[in-house]
Parts: sequence; structure tokens; C-alpha cells
Amino acid sequence: QHKDDLRKLWSPKGRVWTILNESGAHPYRSTPEQGLLTKDTERRYTWCKFVMNNLEDHRTLLVDIISTDEACLSRNGIFNRQIVHTWSLENPRFFVEVRHQLRWSINVWCGSFNDRLIGNVF
Repeated sequence: QHKDDLRKLWSPKGRVWTILNESGAHPYRSTPEQGLLTKDTERRYTWCKFVMNNLEDHRTLLVDIISTDEACLSRNGIFNRQIVHTWSLENPRFFVEVRHQLRWSINVWCGSFNDRLIGNVF
């Protein structure tokens, strides 16, 4: 066990981690997020204004909306964020922009209305 501890301490990764830990740094993980287009900000703002302006007169507005979502899935662009760390004295709360939807192999669609699920379509 002692030899394993020494081997770990003197390995390049072990030394780096020891130095970083002793300096008070901690390993932080990123949060993946899909890149947004410039026009997305205005569209979201317009939607929020519409909802806020109509909620008082139409209390069931949000319940009466059919919500749908579609996901495109493939192995392209997926990375293991468990092994990617950034060392810092304070949590940088950083994001890693992931690829836009390109070359997907399967589409999944689902919707909801009131409290009911509308299909899963593959």
C-alpha cells in the first residue's frame, strides 16, 4: 500500500493534483449547453412579453398551450464531462458550448396538452 501511495504521489498527475489541492484549488466540471442563435434572444423576449400581457385576461393560457419538443440523438458531439475538470480557487461556473444539431441519426418527438402526454414519435 505504501508503494502505491508513493507511486501515485510521484506520478505526474499525482504531483499536479497535490500542488493544486495545496494551493486551495478545486476541480470543477462544466455544464454543456447548446449554442443559441442571435435571433433566439429576441424570440424568447417576445414570447415572455406575450405571456405576461395575456395571463391576466386568460388565466388558463399556459395550460391551454400544446407544448412539444423534439430531440435529435446521435453519438456525434457527446463527451464524457465526468473526466473534464477546470481547476480554480473559486467555482467558475463555466459552460462548454456543444455542437449544433448536425448529422443526427434519430429524431424523437413528444408533446403535452393540459396534463396529458401526446405520443412519443420516433
